[in-house]
Amino acid sequence: MFTQLFGNFLLRKGVVTPEQLLSVIKAASTSHVKLGTLCMHAGLMSPAEVEKVYVMQTQVDKRFGEIAVDEGYLTASQVEELMENQGPHYLVLAQELAEQGILNHEEVERLLYDYQTETELFDLDMMEDHKAKLKKLVLNFCNFGDIRNADTAVAYLQLLFNNVIRFIGDDFTPMDLVPFQEYVTKVATSQAVSGEFTLCTAVEMDENTAVAFASRYAGEEFSEFNEYSIAALEDFLNLHNGLFVVNMSNTSSIELNLEAPMEISNDLYAPEGSTYLLPLAYTFGTVNFLITIYN
Repeated sequence: MFTQLFGNFLLRKGVVTPEQLLSVIKAASTSHVKLGTLCMHAGLMSPAEVEKVYVMQTQVDKRFGEIAVDEGYLTASQVEELMENQGPHYLVLAQELAEQGILNHEEVERLLYDYQTETELFDLDMMEDHKAKLKKLVLNFCNFGDIRNADTAVAYLQLLFNNVIRFIGDDFTPMDLVPFQEYVTKVATSQAVSGEFTLCTAVEMDENTAVAFASRYAGEEFSEFNEYSIAALEDFLNLHNGLFVVNMSNTSSIELNLEAPMEISNDLYAPEGSTYLLPLAYTFGTVNFLITIYN
């Protein structure tokens, strides 16, 4: 989730366009963190030193680590430690920004520092409060304002992020969460959860995106939009909300009711309550979640 929110951070800073970010995400899905990126992240080498080693690699048949040791930038033990600990996954996105020529290494290093400072992610992998950091990060991202059940809403979104990563894929960036009153849907389904905490969530997208979403969720390739696409949206929403209901019962002793999903395609969606639009920009299309929270 830290990787996805790093993408949102880049968009907010205006250093990439949505199209550039999607290109970076696609490339990052099949890439690994290079040693030079790890060195900059660990503060062991400057961007200029890393760039010098990259240039030297074009002149001599040696690995990055071998040259860095020869030049006195690293010790052999530091190389081994860096290779064993690959660092946080959002470094792959940062690396692709430089490799695609969108930013230079100095700009990437500065953005990484700013992101880690803003989110307090320094040495995250060695910290025991990983979940607390993630909760704070999601809370800052959400900005639910004066909603009475803001903590529960944040827990709901944390679970939503976990579930889309687990069942659909991690190649997305969440766009900013924005309030709205009316929304004209394309392909969409909604489901309500009622009780002490009441909300209604809809998932909405265009037909091509729905086909790709259904294919990923079902684990089989669909070639055209049909009833299976709608069924996949309904099933995902039912699975996610069902897990949320179970979690609330187990962790907070709050019993909630899960209502049946409803198709709301090609309709004017205007629920009462505090309603937010959360677009997830996937590499295959944008998946919109419309979340209404009732105080």
